[in-house]
Parts: sequence; C-alpha cells; structure tokens
Amino acid sequence: MVKGDNVKNVAVIGGGIMGSGIAQVALLSGYEKVTIIDLNTEILEKSRQTIEYRIESLESEEKFKKFISRYENTSEARQNIDFKQKMNEFKSVGVIAHGVDTESIMSRLKTEIDISKGVNDADFLIEAVSEVLDLKQKVFKQLSKYSPPHTLLASNTSTISITKIAKFSERPEKVIGMHFHTFFPIFGMLIELTPGEKTIDKSLKLGYEIAQKFPCLIGDRFTVQLEKESPGFIANRIAMAGSLYYSWFLEEAIKNGITLKQLEAAGISFEGADHIGVDTIYNTAKYFEENVSPDFAPSKRVEDLVKAGRLGIKVGKGYYEWNENGPIKDLEPVEEKTTKYIQENFKPDIFLAISLNEGCRLLEEGVVNSCELLDKVILKGTFMQGPFVRGKDKYKELVAILDEIVKKTGKLYLKPCEMMKSGKFLSYK
Repeated sequence: MVKGDNVKNVAVIGGGIMGSGIAQVALLSGYEKVTIIDLNTEILEKSRQTIEYRIESLESEEKFKKFISRYENTSEARQNIDFKQKMNEFKSVGVIAHGVDTESIMSRLKTEIDISKGVNDADFLIEAVSEVLDLKQKVFKQLSKYSPPHTLLASNTSTISITKIAKFSERPEKVIGMHFHTFFPIFGMLIELTPGEKTIDKSLKLGYEIAQKFPCLIGDRFTVQLEKESPGFIANRIAMAGSLYYSWFLEEAIKNGITLKQLEAAGISFEGADHIGVDTIYNTAKYFEENVSPDFAPSKRVEDLVKAGRLGIKVGKGYYEWNENGPIKDLEPVEEKTTKYIQENFKPDIFLAISLNEGCRLLEEGVVNSCELLDKVILKGTFMQGPFVRGKDKYKELVAILDEIVKKTGKLYLKPCEMMKSGKFLSYK
C-alpha cells in the first residue's frame, strides 16, 4: 500500500459535475498529475473548461464574487467567506495559497477516454459515475485490472454498498467509499469514509489522509469514518428518510391541484434536485427501494422527469429549464390554498422527528456509536444542527408525530424505532 506522502498521481473516473469537482480539489491539493477519464472527448473538454473556470475564480476577490453571484440560492456560508484570509491558507485554496497560478495548475490536468491508459500509473483512484450498481462493478473490475497493485480504489457513491461495488474487483481489501457530501467539493466540509466487508484498516487510513488534504473554502475539512456499511452512509441516509415524506408531500400537493410553480412561489425550491441530477435521485431511490424498504420507490414525478430526459442542469433541463444565468423561473402569486397546504403539511418538527428516528436507527445498527458524532456530521454536511441536539428533550412528542405521519402517508418505514420510542439513545454520548 502506497503511503500518503507518496501519492503523486490521482485519477477520477467520470467527468460530470461530481467528477469535475473532485478533480478540482485534487489539482488544488498539489498532486503531480490528475487524470479525468470518461467516455468521450466532448464530456472531457466540458469538464476541463468547468474546472479551469472554477480555479480562475479563486485568483482574486473580484472574480470570486462574480463566480458566487451566479448561484441565486447560494448558502450564507458561501456568501460570508472572508476571501482575503482564505487566499493565504492551503487548507482553503490549496496551492493557490503558495502563489501557483491557474495555468500551472491546469497543466497537471490530463484527460483520457481509455481507462487502461488513464489509470496505469495512478496511486489513488476515485470513481464518480452514475449511481448504478452494475456500472460501478464493471468500472471497479477494470480498475483493479489496469491500475498498479499499490493503488487505493475509492467510490464516491452516496448510496451503494462498497462490498457489492468491490465484488468483482481483484483487490477488495483496497476498495473504500469516499463520499463528498456536495456536488461542489471545495464548498463542502464533509467527507464520509466507509469500508466494505474486506476493506483493510490501511486502506481506510490512507483514504483519511487523502481526504483531509483536499482544500475546503467553508471551513476545516471534516472526514468521518463509519463503523460499518450503511445505505446512504450517514448524512444521505437521514436525508433519504426525510425524502419519503417530502415525496408524499409533493405528490399530495399535485393531487390537491397545487402545482410545482405554486410551491416554488411559496419558497420551496427544486434547484438542488437539478444540481444533484434527477437520474441520480431516481437511481438512489431504486437502490433504497430494493435494499431498505419498498416505501422508497421513486415518485411518479421523478419517474416522469427521467422518462422525458429532464435529468437536471447537466442536460439543461430538469425541474427547470436552465441557461448560462441559472434556472428560468416564472413566479406567480401564491394562492391561499397553497399557503394553507404548506402550513398544515410542512412543519419543521415533522422532519426533525424523521431525522431523529433515522439517527436512532443508525445507532441501533452500529453504523455510528455516538449521538454527538452524528450531530456533527449533519452540522458539517448541511450547516444545520443535528437531530439529537434539537430533538432529544422532546423525543416523546416526536414519537407521537411519527405515528401520525405513518397513518397519514402509509409509509411504514417512518414508524418510530425501538431506540427512539424507549429513549435509550439518551444513554449514548
């Protein structure tokens, strides 16, 4: 196994939104060569242009502010970045803090359509292809065949079992999950590491060293290692539980004659889905449906968008039509029935109850062994307080809310688990 200081060459399989973001932070980390591998030169050229534009935006405060202004719903954490301070910190902007210019950084970026050539000298590989098990298994079979024996192999999967991904790999002991909890890795603090059944400790240790080296503009990089596999890791596992209710809420709204435009006008945005990719949301829901509960089956709305080829910003259309200035919106006045529907069905404590319940499930399953750690993961990943710090003092009320939700939605997965009902989680640190 190669040591962290000896990792020189990095390869990223997949040049989409996620792969481009990972390649960007790898380049800023100062690796000698970063290679992006994808199916055709058009995808690779688009990826190169995206990365170059993002790195150029870090050259000056003026360019950075112009870059940030393109994102209408940018987080408060992004808006409040002290750019002058960050420019001098390697942990924030990588080699730019050492005076390395964009041209020099981009000279280390290579692209390749032949996977055997792209990975033949890589010390670290990370896969960022579509969230489809068969595809990932095929990729990892190739990676173990064509990369050097010492290479660490990682998947950026947000959902799928690392054991299953590594099934046809010739070296499953060197396969790990490394999930960046944002499609914009330089703006996200959280990275989740997870082992497969055959992953060795040395692989996880090296993965941690590499993850911690990736720069982050928001704050200190935070990498957490799961005790065992979990669909969706920690942050997405909790988010997926919330999505069960959210999907019901949307479908029920439509049944009641409330359009998505009306929900948008009332402040419920769907931009995040278009950034993530509607097909990714669909594939994630299918995986959860098959491996966690039938309740997670993709909603009709998501299925219809996928069938229509409306996959999100990457194809210029999803929930919205997109152009170079962002999503095209035609807001309309909010109707009284829309306001009433949201007030009755979109209460904050509903999502708190679901999140606390899922956090308790993660404790029951041994995925994590600390309430404080789980809360920290949520804070670092979403900039919101975790479910235990917000809900532990009123968990009995939240149990009652869950019982009501199950009756209303028919989603049996949302029933309160034993640890939440009993309050046993209160004995955990």
